[in-house]
Amino acid sequence: MMESTEQATGARVGEFMSRDPATVPYEGTLDDALMVMIERGRNSVLVMDDGRLAGLIDDTDIGRLVAKSVDIKRALVRDFVTACVLTGNQPCVQIKQDDTVMNALRVMDSWTARQIVVVDEKDEVVGTISVLDALKGWKKKV
Repeated sequence: MMESTEQATGARVGEFMSRDPATVPYEGTLDDALMVMIERGRNSVLVMDDGRLAGLIDDTDIGRLVAKSVDIKRALVRDFVTACVLTGNQPCVQIKQDDTVMNALRVMDSWTARQIVVVDEKDEVVGTISVLDALKGWKKKV
């Protein structure tokens, strides 16, 4: 089993990431975020504030709020977003596009994340990678 895992280290995040990630404005509503997820077939969206990554919100977040009877047509993303910045004390869970999918899986496992932000060598957002995306890369190499 370990041999298969090690063989898969050649698959790179950039080959299997989702480019052009789904986004929603910081001042948008939770309903806006949900609609983008549905339209784009994604389980999360990046929250953008003046062109910069402010955080991320996913279907589980919205599902919990709906279950608590929060009016998502009125509730603002900014009040519920999992905040993150690319620099500072609490960076987003992220990975470089030239890193391996095995490392992406390890990062997601350690942070219990289903999807993480992918950045380039300048730490600019270039996409996202999900557990399934990373597993596709791993599977292709074994």
